[in-house]
Amino acid sequence: MNIKYCVLRNYEQLPVSLGGSDLDILIDIKDKEKFYKLLNNILDQNHGKIIIQYGKLTPRICIAGINGSVPYGLQLDVHEGILPYKTSNMFPIKFLFSRKQIYNNIFVVKKDDANLIAFLKEIFNNGICKKEYFENAKESWNKNKFFYKEPLKDIYNDEFIKNLDAIFENAYDQNEISKLAKEGRSLLTQGFNIKLNNFKSKISRLYRFLNPPGFTIAMLGTDGSGKTTIIKAISPALNEAVHNALYYEHMRPNLIPNIAQLFGKNRQEGPVTNPHGSKPSGSLGSLLRLFYYSFDYIFGYWFKVYPVIVKKSSIWIFDRYYYDYFFDPKRARISLPEWVIKIVGIVIPKPNLILCFGADPKVIFDRKPELSLEEINRQINKLKKFCDANANAFWIDTGNSIDISTKEAFNKIIEKMNERY
Repeated sequence: MNIKYCVLRNYEQLPVSLGGSDLDILIDIKDKEKFYKLLNNILDQNHGKIIIQYGKLTPRICIAGINGSVPYGLQLDVHEGILPYKTSNMFPIKFLFSRKQIYNNIFVVKKDDANLIAFLKEIFNNGICKKEYFENAKESWNKNKFFYKEPLKDIYNDEFIKNLDAIFENAYDQNEISKLAKEGRSLLTQGFNIKLNNFKSKISRLYRFLNPPGFTIAMLGTDGSGKTTIIKAISPALNEAVHNALYYEHMRPNLIPNIAQLFGKNRQEGPVTNPHGSKPSGSLGSLLRLFYYSFDYIFGYWFKVYPVIVKKSSIWIFDRYYYDYFFDPKRARISLPEWVIKIVGIVIPKPNLILCFGADPKVIFDRKPELSLEEINRQINKLKKFCDANANAFWIDTGNSIDISTKEAFNKIIEKMNERY
């Protein structure tokens, strides 16, 4: 397909790798339909799926899949004919395409143009910028100012361009840069259509608040089920898919410390070798424990987890979750009727997806004989019943090889995330 495009930055290792970064790509708005058709064809050929997508002018697209037996992930920021500040274009697109270059058979933005764009993006969004951005943009401007001035008049007035030129004639000055940023923002937010588009953007953000792009996953399973091993295996690809926005928590959001830490005891690091080594608390102590940790699940979710999944493409993995309190209450030193734990569980925020890991009890016992065979069998039976009774819970048989179990878990995650789109 003949698609007009150019990669904006982080292209030095393409086409082999993104070097741990995301991919910013600018496309001609006329080629939007062809671009997404091509993207879908490529995903089909490489067994990939879109797991997160949001944004109107510059959609953020998170992709994950398994090519052969290797999980992969990447994040695309697609600029659909615009380099926006709010809903306005801040750099002349036709001019940018006219100067694009070829790097390893890939069209890329000219380095000098990328430096100036990075500077404008920083000052408009943040009011200031790092000295590094300023120095790079200054060098690029002074080499190309006679090429830049006329195209920039399509967006900015003569006074702004004059002040921009003056900024780059002098040394780095945060106060002057802030003044320029304020002036540029004012120009880019004038006019009825701009204000209308900004209003629509606010409505879109409200929708995102109610339907966050981020995703939460609870991983459940007995000791020896292979849960931790699988989490470690799938995490790198998921982290690449959301560009370093994968978060891992053990058991709960951990907004507040565990009870042992409140009394000055060090938090245990590493695997638990004797999960039932401590005696459960009495009824009152167990109730206090349950309420204390439930507070963390509720407020930790709304004040720690939810703001992140609303703000950006992110994935939260919980190694165990509240449900463990009725699968294995002894681990948390809770001794209460199961109905009490389930009633409190009604107000606990539910993960988007629950993966339940298990195998034949004898297989698990041979892997990790920290619990009796009878106890492992009891927990697995309860976990299976829970999985059957919950629509967003899925069973992963870990009696197979770790590669097969990992592939099944990873595919289930990307399948359920993709269903949202």
